Amino acid sequence: MNRRSFIETGLTAGVAAASTGIPQAQGRKTGRLVLPQPRNIAAEVFGAGGYDAIWYLVNAGFVVRLGEVIIFLDPILQSGNPLYAELRSQRRQADRLPPEVRFYDPGSLYLETEHYPLTGPDVKRADYVLVTHDHTDHCEPQSVKSLSRHSPRILAPPACHPMLIEAGVPITQLQPVAHGERIQGEGFTVQIQYAHHGNSEGACGFLLETRYGNIYHPGDGRFDHPHKAENCSLKVDYLLLPINDTNLGVGFAALLTQILQPKVVIPCHYGFTSPPVRSQGGHPAEFVTALAARNYRLPATDIAILKPGGKVVLV
Repeated sequence: MNRRSFIETGLTAGVAAASTGIPQAQGRKTGRLVLPQPRNIAAEVFGAGGYDAIWYLVNAGFVVRLGEVIIFLDPILQSGNPLYAELRSQRRQADRLPPEVRFYDPGSLYLETEHYPLTGPDVKRADYVLVTHDHTDHCEPQSVKSLSRHSPRILAPPACHPMLIEAGVPITQLQPVAHGERIQGEGFTVQIQYAHHGNSEGACGFLLETRYGNIYHPGDGRFDHPHKAENCSLKVDYLLLPINDTNLGVGFAALLTQILQPKVVIPCHYGFTSPPVRSQGGHPAEFVTALAARNYRLPATDIAILKPGGKVVLV
C-alpha cells in the first residue's frame, strides 16, 4: 500500500491524520469526559454550488449529492434507539460499569448522543432513501418518516415496509427491492446486490452507478454466502464498508477491500453506542492493522476514516 489518506480521523494508535481545515465543534461534557460534537452539514449538502460528495452520517448511514439529486443510505437522524438503550442497560448492569467508563477513545469514535451532523428538521431535500434491511440501526422509522415529507422514492426490502408504514411513511413512496434488480434513478442507476444477514429477510446492498464511478454499500452481512463471487466481481470506486464484529468484521472487511480495489474505502458501522453493543464492535485502527498485517496491496486506494459530518468529494 503506497498511497493512503486518513481524513478527519482523530485516531491515536499511531495513525497520521490529514488536516481538512474544518473547525471542530465544542464538545459536550459527560462525567469526566468531553465528547466531540459533529458539525452541522446542512449548508454543505443542500446549499447552492459546492462539490458533489459523500457525507458520513452515523453508524452505517450516508448522504450522497449528485448535482441536484440527494440520496440517503441507511440514514439515522436521531438518537434514542430503544433496542440500543436496552442493550446498553443490560451491559452496564452485567459489568457494573460507572457512567463515565468508555471502551474507546471518545475523541476518535462518535457515541450515540443528541448531536448529529444532520437531523430531520435540517433536511431541505431528499430525492431517494435507500435502506439495506429491517434492523433499526439501518431502517430507523422516525428518521425515514422525517425524510418522507420531501416525497422521496424509498427503496427498501419488503420486510422494512410494515414498520415504516406504522411510523407514518406514505405507502406510495415505498418501493420494494430484491436481489438482481436494476433501478433507474435521475442521473444514476441502482443495482440491488445480495447480502446475507441472519434472520433479516431480503437484506441487500446497493451499487450506485454514477458519473463519478460506482458507489457500493454492501449493507450488513457475511462474506461467505452463495452470491460471494458476484459481489466480489463488482467494479467499485467508492466502498462504504461496515467493519463491525458480527458481520464482516475487520478481517473480512480487509479481504473485501483487497479484492475490490476501490479508489476510496470509507469504514463505517462502529462505535455508535457506549458501551458498544456486540453488533458495534470494531475500530478503524483495527481495520488498517488487518490490511497491513495481511500485506494486502492497495496501490490506488485511499482510506478515508471520517468523523460524522466528514465527507469525500466525488471526482
